[in-house]
Amino acid sequence: MEKIFLTLSLVLLTGLFAFAQGGSPELILFNGKIFTAESKQMTVEALAIRGERILAVGSNDEIKRLAGNKTRLIDLQGKTVIPGINDAHFHFTPFPEGIQLTFNSMEPTWAETVEAIKKALKTAPKGKWIFGTIGYNALSEKTADRFALDQISPDNPILLGAFYGHGDIFNSKAMPLLKIADDGPDVLGGYFERVSNSRKVNGRSWEYAQWRPARVLADQASDEIAIAELKKMSDEAVRFGVTSMQVMSTLSIDRFAKLLVKADLPIRVRAIPFALTFENRRDLSEFQMLSKLNFTKSKVKASGIKWILDGTPFEHGSATRQPYTDMPSSKGKMNFPEAEISKMLKESLNFNQQILFHCSGDRCVESVFDAMEKIKIDWKQKRVRIEHGDGVSGDLIERGRKLGVIVVQNPTHLSFVEMLYSRYSPKTAFMQARSLIDGGMHFALGSDGPMNPYLNIMFSSIHPSRPTEAITREQAVVAYTKVAAFAEFTEKDKGSLIRGKLADLSVLSQDIFTAPVPELPKTHSILTFIGGKIAYDEKLLK
Repeated sequence: MEKIFLTLSLVLLTGLFAFAQGGSPELILFNGKIFTAESKQMTVEALAIRGERILAVGSNDEIKRLAGNKTRLIDLQGKTVIPGINDAHFHFTPFPEGIQLTFNSMEPTWAETVEAIKKALKTAPKGKWIFGTIGYNALSEKTADRFALDQISPDNPILLGAFYGHGDIFNSKAMPLLKIADDGPDVLGGYFERVSNSRKVNGRSWEYAQWRPARVLADQASDEIAIAELKKMSDEAVRFGVTSMQVMSTLSIDRFAKLLVKADLPIRVRAIPFALTFENRRDLSEFQMLSKLNFTKSKVKASGIKWILDGTPFEHGSATRQPYTDMPSSKGKMNFPEAEISKMLKESLNFNQQILFHCSGDRCVESVFDAMEKIKIDWKQKRVRIEHGDGVSGDLIERGRKLGVIVVQNPTHLSFVEMLYSRYSPKTAFMQARSLIDGGMHFALGSDGPMNPYLNIMFSSIHPSRPTEAITREQAVVAYTKVAAFAEFTEKDKGSLIRGKLADLSVLSQDIFTAPVPELPKTHSILTFIGGKIAYDEKLLK
């Protein structure tokens, strides 16, 4: 009897709260499996929305009692609902008009790359850009340089880039368009390969030496091209139920943010500056302008400071504490010394901006933690982020927990099993997930590749390279929503489905918590809400 009285009292109080705050809800979703991402009440049947925010969550009876004459009711028919996915790590790179090479795989050989270029040249107008996305196989071919490309294409600029973002090859025709001089200097954190015994650039660039030309190239893309690409990105997002994205662009932060505002996308976007370097110093102008980029009536926010501290295991670029198994002479390479990392951390404090470090290898992570521990402040309040975090393992987990570090992992990276097993000893702990969560670290997810969040949830839940590090689907969704919001200081407004938070949510095509593993990537949203408004409707619900 006391339990019944308590339930009725809660319903009455919920109703009184609703009317005290402005009347009945405008929308009620009921008869569903609503995953709130909150451990105290992980699943509910219904929720009510008024304006941009969630008014109440609970059972069907509790929530339907709140309905007024003008409340719209949607029967979810048992469908699964999750908070809007927040992709915590995404890249946006617009290209000027050109021809994009096509391959049968992500890892074409150099011979296949050459044939694709020759085929493209048969129809390419003279002077037209030719772009190609290659992998480690082609990039590791030492004869693949500007001179080899010049023999194939003396009249068309060519730029070939690794799909994992580290390493470019260009021909002579491309160099003036990319503002690369024949004997141009290296930059801090990056370098050009050279012709033996000379300063002559051979057409192969790495790390920050490749990203400044990438900015030059992106600047050649018109606003119309960039906005069209942004809308394409947003359209894909809402179809997946992605309602927020944290995006690093090759565009300058002011142009990128202003283009986002002009595009007027339905999704929420955090624009994160991708700063560059000069010959002897880092360029801080991206961060200096952040205080001027305020868009109060937009879903766009510009914030953060990102630096790339090492490479990836593909090119043996991750800075590791142990030598690579298949290259015992190498432990990778740090792009910056620890003294420079200390400066980066202090700058983040001066600019009052969250700092994000691309940090793949464990030696890289250790360098960051060493630098943080030498600066005696409460780092937990600053939420320093380690992007990728392949090397956050062993003793580094507890150190990271104490520092309040957030690891943003990218699950598709876990699928390169053959490459990872060839680079690292089986005894080496790499790309951990369950251990990070069990160790008390903040663990978020971002795509850094194919946007499909359910593909990433699948890889998280099976962890192909380290099955013992697999996490549950529920943990993966929490990482993709609640912790992803925490990773951008927006947890008070989004990330879970509870009273008072923004009504950003997705009704899914299948139950991702029970669907067979191979079926997960087929999931899509059939109804996506952003701020209580329908951003995507597959029209399967009446």
